[in-house]
Amino acid sequence: MSLETKESTANVIVIHAKGTNLHFSPRELVVVTDLNCVSNKDDFVFDEDLPNKLKDYFGGAKYIQKRELFAAFSEKIWRKDNDEDAVKFANLYFIHAFLLFAVDTVVIPRLHFDLVESGHYSDYPWGSVAFEELAKSLNKKLKPKDKFYMLHEMPLAVQIWLYECCSIVPRNVASRVDNQIPRLLNWKTNAPCPRYESLMESMFNEADVKVSFKNIEPTRKEISCF
Repeated sequence: MSLETKESTANVIVIHAKGTNLHFSPRELVVVTDLNCVSNKDDFVFDEDLPNKLKDYFGGAKYIQKRELFAAFSEKIWRKDNDEDAVKFANLYFIHAFLLFAVDTVVIPRLHFDLVESGHYSDYPWGSVAFEELAKSLNKKLKPKDKFYMLHEMPLAVQIWLYECCSIVPRNVASRVDNQIPRLLNWKTNAPCPRYESLMESMFNEADVKVSFKNIEPTRKEISCF
């Protein structure tokens, strides 16, 4: 029993599950997360010769890895009673801990510091960046007929998408708790680090004819919101 990648490209990730080809493209990412996939990345340009206040917290280091940001956030390295920088660190942490999917040794681009420092991070197409990063990662690791192992590194957006595609999601994995937009808000994950074996025995068990999969379609309400 396994999931398989099928003809995935830079524009769409295709996973074969129980006889159905499931398509995860920027459209599905938007339906699940409501992340911006429309703005032009090239419109966001900053002068890197100018100092960046957030980067100064890292002692002038030219390259800062995700794990260094995570440690700085946990240690609250901003000065006491500096709520403004605390919020900026929280935004940068959220972007790299939840929106983007690369491993924690990846270097954070200077652009991301400038976006948060300037306040323009809310207009940036994080959805496009997140999907490109995810597609690149999966297409590098997975080839057709390879097993799709769902461990703790599996992005939350992909987990929620699979739950939405599944006719019956086991209670020990996740529970639908609401009907909001985006769909990410509608699920309570009961197993935040689902193991491959447990999912194979429940959601993707070929012998369980009660569970089926189909591709998701945005509702009229979702289309009007996006």
